[in-house]
Amino acid sequence: MQDLELNVFKQNYINEFRDKIDEMFRSRPIWTTSSFANIIEIREVPLRTTLLPHFAFYCNTGPWRGMWIKLGCDPRTNALNRTYQLIDFRAPRIVQAKSAVKRYSYNKTNRSRIGKPETSEIESSEDALTSHIYKADKLPFKRQSHYQVCDIQDTRCQAVLKNFETDVYSHEHGFYTKGALNEVRKVMTEQFKNVLEKKKESERVGDDDANVVM
Repeated sequence: MQDLELNVFKQNYINEFRDKIDEMFRSRPIWTTSSFANIIEIREVPLRTTLLPHFAFYCNTGPWRGMWIKLGCDPRTNALNRTYQLIDFRAPRIVQAKSAVKRYSYNKTNRSRIGKPETSEIESSEDALTSHIYKADKLPFKRQSHYQVCDIQDTRCQAVLKNFETDVYSHEHGFYTKGALNEVRKVMTEQFKNVLEKKKESERVGDDDANVVM
């Protein structure tokens, strides 16, 4: 009886999110878990264990590693799927930097699609819900970040990748030639340092203003 109740619960849970997940896979065939979690606003654990296995398979290696690929799709057969490949970026460590990358107080692993963040958490929650998107003027949400090429909203990075495109697939580099990811990471590192320096300068100005008021 308990097994039956559990199966009914799981099926109802799947049905609740079926339309939204179907819609996302219609828009593109490959997603990261964090993208789903951010867009649907649901915890990652039930996504991995209960929901997504009914719609997609998980890729462990290669240019789409760590992603969910729609059932029936083989991304190796179409060079256009390069746009969904993984770009992993580790932000450089800045010693004692006040604005260095950190996990915000808003805990995305415990978020609920029903619960609303407190006013003090609004900014952090918005950062968390777009953590899968790269922007040159924003610090990454985590020190180790994973982006899909299509979610890199920066013309400079995209121009670099364009120069490395190929129609010949390789398990190591996908539909880019060797060196593409390293070149993009160099650009991201430079942009990271620029944003961090601006934030540090803003904080210095803010501290100076506070001292004047005091």
